[in-house]
Amino acid sequence: MRKSKLIEQNMALFEDLQKTQRELNELKRLLSKNADEIKSLREQLDKANETKEEVTPTEPMRRLEEKVIMGATLKPDMEYGAQVIGKIVISAAEYSNKLTIGGDDSHKELVNLILGKTEVAKAEILSVTESDDSFDVKCAKIDQISAVTKEYFESVLAQIV
Repeated sequence: MRKSKLIEQNMALFEDLQKTQRELNELKRLLSKNADEIKSLREQLDKANETKEEVTPTEPMRRLEEKVIMGATLKPDMEYGAQVIGKIVISAAEYSNKLTIGGDDSHKELVNLILGKTEVAKAEILSVTESDDSFDVKCAKIDQISAVTKEYFESVLAQIV
């Protein structure tokens, strides 16, 4: 009886060993599969990071800006007003530079007057361009604002002589 018990126990242990080896092989296969999947995902992540670095987030904004600029057309009166405002701003900078030659800031109030008049002129030109007048009338009004502004700049500059 003892021998038969040992044989039964040996058979049971053998079956358990076989079952455990099958489970071990299955787990090894699953581990290998998971390792391959992790490697593949890391490669995909590296590729995604590389492409992310190449394409800057501002690229779509730049393209949108180009589309807006291409699609934007100014009315002739707005364009003329913008040109005159540009000339006034340049003139204001020149007069301000004359007042602050060599870093002299003793005429700071006069520079502020010039800058203030520049802002007023820009607002006046904007209101003219938004009015219902004809293009020629708008241009005449804008030219008048420009002339008055330059005279003002001259009068401010004359205060230091």
